[in-house]
Amino acid sequence: MQLGVPCWSFGIQHLQGHLPFASSAQIARALGFKKTAIGWSHIDWPAIRQDPIKAAEPIKQVLDSLELEIDDSFIWFPNKFLSEKVHELRCTITQPDPEAREDNFEMFKSFTQFCKEISCPGITMSSGIKYEDEGFGFEEIYNISKTELTRMVDYSGEFGIDVRPEPHNESIMGTIENVKRMCEDVPGLKVSLDYSHFMVQGLDIEDVHCLIPYAAHVHARQANRERVQCRMEDGILDFEAIIKELVRQDYQGNIALEYVCVNYRDCYDLDVITETAKLKKQLESYLIQHDPAYIT
Repeated sequence: MQLGVPCWSFGIQHLQGHLPFASSAQIARALGFKKTAIGWSHIDWPAIRQDPIKAAEPIKQVLDSLELEIDDSFIWFPNKFLSEKVHELRCTITQPDPEAREDNFEMFKSFTQFCKEISCPGITMSSGIKYEDEGFGFEEIYNISKTELTRMVDYSGEFGIDVRPEPHNESIMGTIENVKRMCEDVPGLKVSLDYSHFMVQGLDIEDVHCLIPYAAHVHARQANRERVQCRMEDGILDFEAIIKELVRQDYQGNIALEYVCVNYRDCYDLDVITETAKLKKQLESYLIQHDPAYIT
């Protein structure tokens, strides 16, 4: 296991950026990280859709200059059938309009080629919201998600790239049972596992450990019963126990410290840089103690 921090932790909203990728990457490096991730508003969709290989060049130049490696990505799908101002949770793979889903898949194919070029091993995304407010039943949307994830896994597998939906409360894969079900229904599917999303469901970390075998990437930030993100002093997650369990189950991925400042579930009122630095110091001490393969 190695520690990383995604560039979307710094200066962005979900679909709108205030800092370019190069500036965010400089912050990641200044904090002492050698692993980072690209995504959210740092994705130049028009450029990637036109020529994913060419679009990768400036990203590779930034990574090379800072001696950074990409270990993950996160994409929303603001396709041509959605307005520019649409909420990010609507930019997912379960959009009921089949034309929108086809455009999503075209976006995904371009992004997969882009990821291959920048040596990114996986693509994190939402498994899609449920559209209950539009009268759709759970099974109908679940099957849409399953169909879309299946063809994405099949396509990206040709490039050696994981598809890693992140379970979150609003999504089809928002519960432990539905994570297991989808991973069984879609051979080759992985997840980006974030314990914080399960704390607000009233679960304990011991309940979530069963998902480690499905995880290709892990997100870390403190959380409690009311907040999916909080200061270290206010959190209930025992990261030493989590790391010990990751080692016990021979988890082979990295851990990304994913504090954000975005308009999602009140994740906008803490000092992202300070909390990242505090958690990095803590996790490094646990990895030194419990992971024989960890290299500082």
